[in-house]
Amino acid sequence: MRRIALAIILIAATTFAGDVYLPPVLIGVRGAGSGRRSTGPIAFPDAKTRWTRAGTPHFVVISAASEKRTREIAQNLETLAATLAALHPRFRTSAIPTRVLVFSRRRESQPYFDLLLNRKNANAAGVFVSQKSGGTMLIDDGRDWRAERTPYHELIHNLLATTDDRIPLWIEEGLAEYFSNAEVWSGAIKAGMPIKEHLETLRRRTPMPLPELFTVRREADAYNVPAGQAVFYAESWAAVNWLMQIDRDAFYDFLRDVESGVDPAMAMQQRYHRPLRDLENAISSTAMFERHWNGVVQKVPDVRASIESTPLERAEVLYQLGRFLEGVDENYGEAVRHFNAAVAANPKHGRAIAALGRYDEAIAATPDDPEVHLLYAESLLGQSLGRLAGATDLPADAATKFRKARALIEHAIVLGADDGRAWGDLGTTYVVETDLAPGIAALEKARQLAPSRNDFALHLFAMYRRTGDLVKADALFAQLDRARDEQVAYAARAALVRIELDRANELTKQQRLDEAAAIVRGLADITTDPAAKRDLARQAEGIDKVAETNRQIATYNVAIGLVNSGKYREARRTLDELLAKATEPDVIRDEKKLQKELAKVK
Repeated sequence: MRRIALAIILIAATTFAGDVYLPPVLIGVRGAGSGRRSTGPIAFPDAKTRWTRAGTPHFVVISAASEKRTREIAQNLETLAATLAALHPRFRTSAIPTRVLVFSRRRESQPYFDLLLNRKNANAAGVFVSQKSGGTMLIDDGRDWRAERTPYHELIHNLLATTDDRIPLWIEEGLAEYFSNAEVWSGAIKAGMPIKEHLETLRRRTPMPLPELFTVRREADAYNVPAGQAVFYAESWAAVNWLMQIDRDAFYDFLRDVESGVDPAMAMQQRYHRPLRDLENAISSTAMFERHWNGVVQKVPDVRASIESTPLERAEVLYQLGRFLEGVDENYGEAVRHFNAAVAANPKHGRAIAALGRYDEAIAATPDDPEVHLLYAESLLGQSLGRLAGATDLPADAATKFRKARALIEHAIVLGADDGRAWGDLGTTYVVETDLAPGIAALEKARQLAPSRNDFALHLFAMYRRTGDLVKADALFAQLDRARDEQVAYAARAALVRIELDRANELTKQQRLDEAAAIVRGLADITTDPAAKRDLARQAEGIDKVAETNRQIATYNVAIGLVNSGKYREARRTLDELLAKATEPDVIRDEKKLQKELAKVK
């Protein structure tokens, strides 16, 4: 009796070799994924400036403006966010509050815009940045026309960032401008009114052809160079404004169509029953926007009672700025400068101490601060948090680190840590376990509380797959695969490949080769990279070959058993059938040898 020994097949994990790991993408800034470095140290804010923290259910405003202005910004953001959420489900708020950094001096905000936009003297009054820990709005509250509209403009980016859809840039910026000049009254807002500077631009400048407008990307000069910006923003605003005026309900259906890849001209015909040239003519007719206002007036809740404002010590201001810089690619050095300055201002500032990696010292300084415990835990979780969660291999000591992180997170929850973030972190720690039920429960809770945290969704998807809950896994994968952040889609595919390859290798160990081959062949079918597709197809073919060889050996061993039982006629018939289809040279040789021996038996 014999059997071919089969080694475990180590299948390449780089199935989507055509994709590239990218650093975190900054929403609304140039050069997405290219990495950003400051050209020099970012000056600390003036020590004499008084900073205020104003908190609402969905925003934490860290502001150098007056307390009155800070409260006004917080109130207006919360009011407009609540109104838009009621207006349409596309404008949903996250359970994780958005941080809003408000500067009162251009010389202090300018280095941040230069850094984020990758250019000297960047022409921006605000920007929204999507980071691992949540969104951050940066606002220059100078007294020019942009200052009044900037908070609302960036709010739209913030709200749209909570969706999983890839919104065309011209529509996203057009929507942001449409709502940017909203007027907030007691109990109502008025939005969609004419914007003077856009009308002037459209009078003086020739709009770009619509096919060009539709294809503008964040890295284009039309989106970053001042001259191009003026036309792009004016035309995007005019296009969205007109579409809203014609039929606001149809607009969101139109948006859904173009997001899914429908050509704008076809979407226009389907949703508005108009040709695209009507939109082109409307953009060129500034009189239409001057004389006919058909914006939106919406009743809103009064959120003033929910605003809490407190003065901030300098150490906390430096820490908050450092935390923002920490989440911007390649700028950890600047973050460290700010953290060190915060500790110099207050040697007992536990969060700044923790941000410097001195976790035990930080816990000793502020033992009841849940943020410090979460920071410690998240340092142990490492790359398992963020846009590429689940796309990379875990370190060898992951189990030890993740279990220690779990204890820290559980204590942070007892201390009152942020629910969405804390439960998501807790669920992530279970990726090293075989019993995934507690992790799934924690991640499902985090998914409800923090729907914008795609890293939690990635781990939840992986756990669904590992436990065989394919209905939930497939539904979540579909959402992740169409995410507006392409890195999230990449991570989802990479996680799928890793899980399926692990399953194929385990089946191979169990000699369930046909099942293993089917898995690898399925991965080859869904892989878009030609080289990876060929490699997986070859591996599936190799597994099939080994499986067939083992089947031939098994049949040969059956014939041996028949001979040993004296059933020579049945043994001859089995060998004849096997020899007719055998392909393994050793099997063929042994079969022929056994046939000769049987021929001697009467």
